[in-house]
Amino acid sequence: MINVIARISVKPEFTEDFEAAVAAARAPFLADAGCLRYDLQRVVKSDGDYVLLESYDSKESLRRHSSMDEFAAFGEATKTLVQGPPEIILLSPVGDQVGLAV
Repeated sequence: MINVIARISVKPEFTEDFEAAVAAARAPFLADAGCLRYDLQRVVKSDGDYVLLESYDSKESLRRHSSMDEFAAFGEATKTLVQGPPEIILLSPVGDQVGLAV
């Protein structure tokens, strides 16, 4: 399993558009067999800071997600809404948590 945290800063005037774009992309992303989680969270007391929480059953599933046509379309749809590229953090469970993650 691999988890992803994507920190995204959205231009304050485009937060509703960004949330709508994520909502539209979520179903196709979750329909991919290896995508286990794709959840948008807004940072509390923020005008446009978000975190996408993603989980995949393998690194190959994450690679497949990144090469999906829907992923490219999402990037195109949101590129003018965000302040810059997202900060991506890749995580993998360790120790006793590995069994819980499966």
